[in-house]
Amino acid sequence: MPHLLRQNLLLPAPPTVALHDPRTHLRHLPPAYSNAQTPYSRDKDFAPQLRYQLDLPKKPKLRPCKVIFVGDCAVGKTAMVNRFCYDKFQSNYKATIGVDFELENFSILGHNFSLEMWDTAGQERFKCIAGAYYRNASVIVATYDMSKRESLEAAKKWLSSALNYNTAQKPLVFLVGTKADLLTKEEFVRMERIAGLAAAEVKAEFWSVSARSGYKITEFFQRLAALAFETAVQQQLKVLQATAKEQTTQTQEKSQKFDLRNYFGSRSGKQKSGCAC
Repeated sequence: MPHLLRQNLLLPAPPTVALHDPRTHLRHLPPAYSNAQTPYSRDKDFAPQLRYQLDLPKKPKLRPCKVIFVGDCAVGKTAMVNRFCYDKFQSNYKATIGVDFELENFSILGHNFSLEMWDTAGQERFKCIAGAYYRNASVIVATYDMSKRESLEAAKKWLSSALNYNTAQKPLVFLVGTKADLLTKEEFVRMERIAGLAAAEVKAEFWSVSARSGYKITEFFQRLAALAFETAVQQQLKVLQATAKEQTTQTQEKSQKFDLRNYFGSRSGKQKSGCAC
C-alpha cells in the first residue's frame, strides 16, 4: 500500500483546462478600428434593449452566420482566417483552389453563435465558381494587400461582385488591409488614409491587420462576430414581433366575426318569434 501511495504521489497533476477561450467569449461590443471609419455602431457596448430582449424567456434562434472573404490572389485571406482559428502563420504561400471553409464558435452574451467563414479563391478563373458561394452572405470581407495599391482597387471590384449576389439583404461589409507589417510607418499612414477614403466610398468598416504578427487579427474577428450577432438578433426580434402582431390581428378578426354571428343570430331569433322590437 505505501508503494502504491508513493506511485500516486509521483503522478503528474492533471492539466488545467480553461473554462472558455477569451477570444471567442464576448460580454461587450468590441470597438471599431476607427470610430471615424465605420458605418456601424460606435457605442462602447451592446444596446440595453438587446440585452433585455436576450433575457426574456423566448430566446431568438440564431442560424450560423455566413462570412465570405473576397479579394485578389495572395492578399492574405487564408492567412487571416488561419491566424485567428489556429493561431498559426505559414510563410509558404499556397493558393486557395475554389473555396476553403472554416467554422468558428462564439459565446456572445451567453448565447452560442457560429461564423461560417468561406475563403474564396482570388484567381479570375475561379470567379464564376466563387460566385455560387457568395449568395446569402451576412458578412462580406473585402481584403487587399497594403503593400500593393492595385489590390485595393481590385478589392472594390470583388466587393461589388459579391454584393450583386446579395441584393435581397444588406450584409455587413468590411474593408481589410493585410500585411501591415511590410510597411514603414510613413507608408502605413499613407495607405491607411487612402484605404479609409475607399472604405467610406463603399460604406464599409475599415481595418488594418497583419497575419504574420497577429496585429489586430483577434480584435477584427471579435468585432465582426459581435456586429453579426447584434444584426442577427435584431432581425430575429423583428420576425418575432411581426409574428406576434399577425397573431393578434387574426385573434381580433376572429373575435369580431364571432360577435357579428351572435348579433345577427339573436336578431333572426327575435324576428321569428314575432317580436316587434
